[in-house]
Amino acid sequence: MNPNVVLKEEAGSFFSKRKIEKEKLQFWFTSTYIIMLSVIGFLLIYYVWILNINATKGYNIRTLEIEKRNLMIEKERLDVKIAELESITNIIEDWDSWDMVPIQDPNYVVIKSDVQYVYNN
Repeated sequence: MNPNVVLKEEAGSFFSKRKIEKEKLQFWFTSTYIIMLSVIGFLLIYYVWILNINATKGYNIRTLEIEKRNLMIEKERLDVKIAELESITNIIEDWDSWDMVPIQDPNYVVIKSDVQYVYNN
């Protein structure tokens, strides 16, 4: 160790130890203040980011619910249309378009107790 450097450090000190300790303490408070402001700023940005994500998900959910409701209405409409097309009145009205003719003098087969009966109407 160089004795001139040690002596120079002690001789160059114009302030008391108390003042030096006070400056170190003030620096510690300043750095703590800056760190705390940085943490608060980070938490604020994080909070806004989380709010934005939640708002976006809420909007997507609302949009999907509207789409689901529209699809359910469309399904009900199609079910009604299917019921109309399968109804007896509609089948009778479309009878001519199927190129079928009415049955004349049908024969019926009745099977009962292993005996076959055939009779005319």
